Amino acid sequence: QWDFEAIRTVDPWGTELGRQFRGGLRRWNMTVQWWLAAYVHRRGPRGYPVLRNAWTMLASAYWHGLHGGQHLSFLSVPLWLAAEAEAECALKAHFGVPLEDLGGCRGFILRGIQWVLKMRAFEYLSMGFVLRGAEPTLRFWASVYFCLHLLPL
Repeated sequence: QWDFEAIRTVDPWGTELGRQFRGGLRRWNMTVQWWLAAYVHRRGPRGYPVLRNAWTMLASAYWHGLHGGQHLSFLSVPLWLAAEAEAECALKAHFGVPLEDLGGCRGFILRGIQWVLKMRAFEYLSMGFVLRGAEPTLRFWASVYFCLHLLPL
């Protein structure tokens, strides 16, 4: 009646090797992701994806507890989701095909760059979970000049 897929919560290969920020999020804590999508995300404002994502991330932050650093990290996620979506649209308009269909060395390099950026963003945002407090998290981000907040902007 039940199988492994019913209880599997993390897809480590998808989280680590997937090139998209959104995909990495979806493959981490998948049972909670499903709940957030079904009960929070779908109730957010449909015409404003950044607000909808912020609403969902705020619920996820609350789910994780009342730690300022975690809230800062979660509320930075919509910025990365919006930047990734815009970058993929711009690349599709420039090359005439979606990034996943772009062949040759150019496609390989661009997908590699996207993967590297996703991993650096995950590392950067994870500091809110490591440090937990808002002040230490902001102090760390300031020490690297908020570089991974400025880049998606």
